[in-house]
Parts: sequence; structure tokens; C-alpha cells
Amino acid sequence: MLTALTVAGWASARVDANGLPAYVDGYAKWTKLNVKPIHGGSAAHQGVKNVYASKRKVNRRYPVGTIVVKTATPPGKRWLSLVATMRRSAGTTNGGWRWEEFTRTSSTARFTKVGFPASGCAACHMQAKANDYVFTRR
Repeated sequence: MLTALTVAGWASARVDANGLPAYVDGYAKWTKLNVKPIHGGSAAHQGVKNVYASKRKVNRRYPVGTIVVKTATPPGKRWLSLVATMRRSAGTTNGGWRWEEFTRTSSTARFTKVGFPASGCAACHMQAKANDYVFTRR
């Protein structure tokens, strides 16, 4: 279930029992952006990754309200250790995208939000500005 937007931006997200925000509920049923699992990648996101989008691009941009979720499984493991999110708002800074990351250290641990500034995510994602700040192409 997606949380409602407020005039000032995104509403506070409810957190589920696993520690993830409610706005990612059902992400595995969204459009998968990668054809095959992604191996390797940046030092920021190690492991085997999959990327999902809640909405399809309109022309070359994702519409306001789109949520992109990247999951990662640690090398040699079968459980998710990372859920990274991008949420598109009506703002203009960084194309309107806001980033959050949630990690855990074992299959039974709850996810916790990473205290990394979104500006760090934005600095890296600037490299993908031509693809609407999303590295993964369908």
C-alpha cells in the first residue's frame, strides 16, 4: 500500500514488522527493470540485485509518485540484506527523487534505515541523469 502524498511532500511512512516502510509493500509484483539478476556493481551495493518500479516511464521519465526498489542478496546467501528506495516527488532537486536505504545483517534480523545522507545517493545517481537517475534500464 502506498502512503498518501501531502502538500509538503511524502507523508510519514508506516514501518512493517520487518522494519521496511509500508510504501514498498508488494514491490516484487511491480515491473522488474532488470531481465537477469545483476551481479557486482558499486561498492555501495554489493551482492546479487534486482530492481523494481511501481510505475512505468512516461516518455523518458518516471511519473510523480513512482517508487523504485533495489534489493540485494549477499554473495553466497539466499536472504535480502539491502532494500534501497527512490521515491519521485514533484520537486526539482535531483529530478524530484528522494533516496532511502535499509539493511540487515542476517535473515532473521529486522531491516534498519541507513543513516547515510541522501546527498550521497544523489551524487552517485547524477551519473544516470540521462536515464532519469535510474541506473537499471529495462
